[in-house]
Amino acid sequence: MQLFLAFLTYSFLGWVCETVYCSIGQRKFVNRGFLNGPLCPVYGFGAMAVLFFLRPVRENLLVLYLSGVLVTSVIEYITGFLLEKLFATKWWDYSTYRFNIHGRVCLRNSLMFGVLSVIAARVIDPVVQGMIASLPDWLCITFTAAFAVILTADCTVTVRTILELNGTLKQIQQLVEQTKLETAEYLRQNHQELQQKMDQRKLDLELGKMELREFLEERRNERSERKAERRKELLAKLLPEQREIWERLEARIHEASGKNRFFRRRLLKAFPNMRSTRYESVFERMKEEILKRKGE
Repeated sequence: MQLFLAFLTYSFLGWVCETVYCSIGQRKFVNRGFLNGPLCPVYGFGAMAVLFFLRPVRENLLVLYLSGVLVTSVIEYITGFLLEKLFATKWWDYSTYRFNIHGRVCLRNSLMFGVLSVIAARVIDPVVQGMIASLPDWLCITFTAAFAVILTADCTVTVRTILELNGTLKQIQQLVEQTKLETAEYLRQNHQELQQKMDQRKLDLELGKMELREFLEERRNERSERKAERRKELLAKLLPEQREIWERLEARIHEASGKNRFFRRRLLKAFPNMRSTRYESVFERMKEEILKRKGE
């Protein structure tokens, strides 16, 4: 019970640190973390690992710091790797930072986690353990049971949201492939007529190859308003039969983005750099749609 309560405490403290750091950076409140509640389990696991494995070197400040850097980096890397493999989603990406490993860990954060490890082992843990030890047994049991139920329910809702999102992305990707085939077939059958109505160069660039990526995946740094305008411009250049095909795809994305959007939006805001490793183009389009529908 005491270990579980300590894990919850450090998960909460980690959530506070992450939320404050990200909220300051984005200048608005950000409910940071994998779960919906105020817990970051990766911090809980990291703190417990540091306190357990580094107890023998607790009095040696330098060794404690360097070991903290190593242990927390390994945990963050493994966590990022497992999340990517389990959910086909990259939750954070440090690829733009110097001295990173596969974008899952970077030197800057590892050095910061080393400092946090020292603070946790030398300052915070004695206080946490003292507070937990002062609780009567009945209260420890009550807290453990209540928070275990809450944590399980939160994990269930979060995992279900992610799996449903991946299922939706898979369905849309299948529709994308079908749309590409339908459009390619239409172009093949009407190629001569299209050549007379459109400039051949534009046809080759925008329709001839029929790469959906050119239609869905705009430059990431563009404003969402510009993306919408670009899509409208492309649609305006299509013939009615082609426009119907693409509008059907857009309608499906719009419909899918409205499902369970509260939890999906929470995840997208908590991890603004999240991206799908399997359905990247479709994910970016749906992400834009979900965030845009805040007022609905």
